[in-house]
Amino acid sequence: MDAFSLDMRTLNFVMVLFSCVYCVGLLLYQRTQQRIHGLRMFAFALLAMGVGPLLISFRGVAPDWMSIVAANMLIAFAFHMILHSLCTFRGFHYRYSYFTLALTPLLFGGFVYFTYFQPSVVSRVIMSATFLAIISLFSVLAVIKGKKPDLKLAINMMRVTFILYGGFMVYRLFYTLAGEEITQFMSAGVVHQLTFLFSIFLMVSISFSMLWLINARQLQSINALSYNDSLTQLKNRRALERFVESTISDIPRSQAKLSVIMLDIDRFKFINDEYGHVIGDRVIQAVASTVGETVHVPESTFRFGGDEIMVVLKNTDLDKARQVAEKLRTNVEQRIRVQGLDIKPTCSFGVAEIRENDTWDSLVARADKALYQAKKDGRNLVRTFHDALESRYLA
Repeated sequence: MDAFSLDMRTLNFVMVLFSCVYCVGLLLYQRTQQRIHGLRMFAFALLAMGVGPLLISFRGVAPDWMSIVAANMLIAFAFHMILHSLCTFRGFHYRYSYFTLALTPLLFGGFVYFTYFQPSVVSRVIMSATFLAIISLFSVLAVIKGKKPDLKLAINMMRVTFILYGGFMVYRLFYTLAGEEITQFMSAGVVHQLTFLFSIFLMVSISFSMLWLINARQLQSINALSYNDSLTQLKNRRALERFVESTISDIPRSQAKLSVIMLDIDRFKFINDEYGHVIGDRVIQAVASTVGETVHVPESTFRFGGDEIMVVLKNTDLDKARQVAEKLRTNVEQRIRVQGLDIKPTCSFGVAEIRENDTWDSLVARADKALYQAKKDGRNLVRTFHDALESRYLA
């Protein structure tokens, strides 16, 4: 084992260097971004994680309250801060964080007792290893059970990191229990020296994982902006094109049914001209919200353009699609009230079902003609494109 002996003070210096660099880097990164909840505390936790071992390096030079009690408590509190910041970042409850915070007074009392009243390095190591193993377990739970829809690969990397670190702390705990009394911590065995290497590994890995998660969130946000309509929060035409590419190609193979509902707001030009575009935008938003609440399929509800909205219903025949359209029509008429608008907004609906050897363009064209017929028949109506209607248009 002596061949693998490591100098603790050198390891402490490396750890302090890493902690300072990561802390400053993350804080500067935070300044260039919108507020990322939990990141600031995470950065300061990394700094505390490095300062604690730095104080340990002064063992024998600085007083015991600094090099033992304060140093170990700073390390313990740094891990508590990491857990708390992960709960914030991942949208996890703070129960475990509050539990570990409640343990810190007991930990402090133990360090004081085993430093001044019954000096024992082994007892202090056992307390520290137990506390860090518990925090590592809770950190794993916070990472994997958080409510935020983060990148799975980055989550798994952070989870494995805490599992490895917690597992090492459990090993260190039993190794210390089975070993002899330690007289000088700075010259303790290789297992205790490896603690600092594992801490450096933890710091590097979770910092990288955190940046990976943040970057993935930003990419997800950019992707959402590119496929979502900013006014209505519905999917946009670009998202519709992507949806059609994947959906229409599956229809011939599966023989599944698919229907389209086209709707637009009645007398929308009059609303814009008479009440202004701000009121017009509110009407569009209200209609889009009502459609979304009624259909409950956000990935297949699109703003087609202007005041037109399209709903694509997979595994739905014409009769069922018409029922959905009628429910939409009723909800729009009964629920929507726009401040500053004296009239009740209504919508007209056109419904069409995909046919054998059909194309997307022809399906949309039939739904559009059915919508035109609803307008022609008096508005606030649902019309389907059937053979008789098609014959009338082709005549």
